[in-house]
Parts: sequence; structure tokens; C-alpha cells
Amino acid sequence: MAELSINIEPRYGYYPWWPEDGNEWLHPEDVDVARGMIPSQRVFRREGERGPFVCLSYGDVKLRVKRTLWQEVDGEGFELGDWVEVLSRCGQNEPRTGTIREMVWDAHAGGLRYQIFDNGTPIANYYTADDLRPVEPTTDKLDR
Repeated sequence: MAELSINIEPRYGYYPWWPEDGNEWLHPEDVDVARGMIPSQRVFRREGERGPFVCLSYGDVKLRVKRTLWQEVDGEGFELGDWVEVLSRCGQNEPRTGTIREMVWDAHAGGLRYQIFDNGTPIANYYTADDLRPVEPTTDKLDR
């Protein structure tokens, strides 16, 4: 019996290279934005299809691409803009609360890494999912 292939969205992946010569793999209105973001280690969220295009997002940035060779990775339950608490982990990290501002693939470690905003300031450190815990924003956090 043949296996059923189920395409479950969202999926996650990144483009470590420009997938093809030229821009034909992109929706014409998205070329300039894509050129500024690809290639990179940024992990995009695939959210389905619209006509011949696959819809990708990276936070508020939306791209429409034709099926290309991207490097798919497993999601870990975090998204750009999520509120998280950075855990101390026995003093390895400075505890803080913020929002995820970057989600990238670390090829050397073979895993996702997250960078956060703390009170509107980007933190230079990149964290693993084990360093983070999801939290609900409180009113005072929303005013920041």
C-alpha cells in the first residue's frame, strides 16, 4: 500500500544560497525584499500556497516563492514576536523577558537559535529553545 503524504503547515526552513539563477522563482513584487533577506540563516515559516506560489513569512515580512530547494528544519514552537523568558540555567544566561526578534539556523550546532528584544533593545546573544520559556505579556510589558 502506498504511503500517504500529508503536507502539514506551518513548516520551517531557510535559504543558505540563492536557489536558482535569476529571479523567476519569486513573485515579481517580492524580488527586492527577498534579495535583502536571502541567502541567510533566517528561518522562514511556510504558511501554505496561493496559486503557483508558496507563502513564506519572517515576522511581518511576507514572500511568495515557487517551489525551490530550501533547507527544511523542525520547528520548536517559538515564532518571531513571541514573548519569552530567558532562563538562568545555573547562571549561564542573564535572566530577562523579551520578544523573539530573530530566528536563525546555526549550521555548526545543527539547531535553531533565537535572538530577543529586551525592553526594545536587541540582545546580542543567541539562545536555544532550552534557554527560553514562553510567557504571556503583562500590561507593563506591553507599554515598553
